[in-house]
Amino acid sequence: MKATTQINLFSRISIFLSSLCVIHCLAVPFLILFLPALSFFTGSTFESILILTVVPLSAAGFFPTWLRHKNRTYLTVYVSSILLLLIGQFAVSHNHHVTLAQTASLGYFSEIILLTVGALGLAWVTYKNAKHTHSCTNPHHKH
Repeated sequence: MKATTQINLFSRISIFLSSLCVIHCLAVPFLILFLPALSFFTGSTFESILILTVVPLSAAGFFPTWLRHKNRTYLTVYVSSILLLLIGQFAVSHNHHVTLAQTASLGYFSEIILLTVGALGLAWVTYKNAKHTHSCTNPHHKH
């Protein structure tokens, strides 16, 4: 029988919010073209709120389980993903009111790429970290 993997609440919330970031980043170009009435969802204010919520919640979900096995690869992916999100939103972002012409700009695409890769990385590493904690057979880890 296969043991079920239990993921703590903060990890689940982090995975959900990171997935929401991915959906947001992939949907925005289409929403801009077809649904301009949803400007709050496509605006940088919503993105900032989402990212500033994801970062502390993901830390609350990631680090308690990571401290049990201290997998450096997971830590590297976690920190890199957070940095990509923060850089994409606060260093590259400049689209308070994105026009159709701005969606074709290199800066806008680099922002989408950074945010999407960061959110995917964060969701993946949070899931893998929690799963590793529950399935690791290394006797030297504190599971």
